[in-house]
Amino acid sequence: MEARDKTVFTAEQLDAYFASYVGMEGGDPAAPVWFCDATPHTWAEALAAPLVPRAEPTAWDSDFRARHHDVMQRWQSHQKIARIMASARAEVFRRPQSECDWQHYFDTHLFAPGGAEFKMSLFPLPANHIGSVPWSQAFRGQPALVPKRRYLDLCRNGGRFRFVADTRRRWKPKLVVCFGERHREDFVQAFGLGHVHASEHVLQPADQAKTLYMVEHDNTTWIMCAALAGAAGMTSDVLLDALGAFIAPWLEQADFARCGGHCGRAAAVSPQRRLPESSWLGALRAA
Repeated sequence: MEARDKTVFTAEQLDAYFASYVGMEGGDPAAPVWFCDATPHTWAEALAAPLVPRAEPTAWDSDFRARHHDVMQRWQSHQKIARIMASARAEVFRRPQSECDWQHYFDTHLFAPGGAEFKMSLFPLPANHIGSVPWSQAFRGQPALVPKRRYLDLCRNGGRFRFVADTRRRWKPKLVVCFGERHREDFVQAFGLGHVHASEHVLQPADQAKTLYMVEHDNTTWIMCAALAGAAGMTSDVLLDALGAFIAPWLEQADFARCGGHCGRAAAVSPQRRLPESSWLGALRAA
């Protein structure tokens, strides 16, 4: 996403535009599982006049998949999310992990209309570069966006973070899985979790260990973990499968009813996880 025309947008115009589903990558907000990154994939729409707030997210329906067919196999982060969800589904249906077909899930079910997951972003514009173009060049002539700190503050203190919190309160997903440890304080601020108690869980399949920061509030559980990329990220198949198995107790077979093939119902599972008497922000500062 970049500014492709010469219209100069005011902070007020951008704030109203950002307070919407702009930059949210797909799926159904009524889904039981949300995945949240700090920033969206670079295929997000261009920033151009007129700025029309997006009233609903884009589901990955057949038209979407046809338009992006040639590039989707390069979307590695989304493929990793598909692996997490395929693993979770295998656990819910008590099937061997060897039977979880993440490629089929990615090709058919991920972020589908009425599906099991939704992908959101705290900030609406891609992170550091638009392709190989630096931020300051991509948004040259947009004083509300340059320097980048001004844009970040507009989102944090304006309509974007309020929209994130209001959308979560409206839909109350069972789980919000947040990627990127360095963005934890932004996740806390955006979802209004500053005074909620937290716990830690060490996810350690084989010889790999990752700390999950967990908080429970208003019928939603947040799980904050490492990013999906980078040397310290959730990059191995073993870790992704383990994370899928970890989130499975919050889900039931009915949550996957639209995936096809496995449409049976099961009793709802509501795991009771006792949270320690330590503040969420305290856990962040101690980390």
